[in-house]
Amino acid sequence: MKPGRRRLARGFTLVEVMVSLGVFAFAIVVIIGALVAGGRDAGNDARRALAVDLLHNCFRELDLVKVPGSAHSPMLGLAPLTWGGEPVHLRLWFDVSGALVDSEQRAYYKADLTATRDAGAALGHLHGRVIWPARHGSGGIAGDVELFTSLVLP
Repeated sequence: MKPGRRRLARGFTLVEVMVSLGVFAFAIVVIIGALVAGGRDAGNDARRALAVDLLHNCFRELDLVKVPGSAHSPMLGLAPLTWGGEPVHLRLWFDVSGALVDSEQRAYYKADLTATRDAGAALGHLHGRVIWPARHGSGGIAGDVELFTSLVLP
């Protein structure tokens, strides 16, 4: 080695290490944020799918009990209804897994159902609304997410 020349050490400088750690930390924050958002969206989709299924099951059960003298509905235990010009209103409560519960305090989903017949009794109309979460804390209906649908039956 010639006198007056310094030999450069191999490796990274402190600035390079700090910049790479900053980029890595930013990437980790972005990835974790995307995973959290994806998990939240997947949970929302699962709750919406369960609400659609609950409403479908309620409509099917109402269709089974539309004739006076029929047996109770198999899943919800609904008594036979007398459909006429006056609407029949039902409110059902379901827990987070979709099982029928007997009170608002234990409920996650609230289903409001209305069954009517037209004047000639030719067509039945079912209207349903599912709200979730059904309540916040000790308060009443939250109505954060709602699903509406109607069905016309012969």
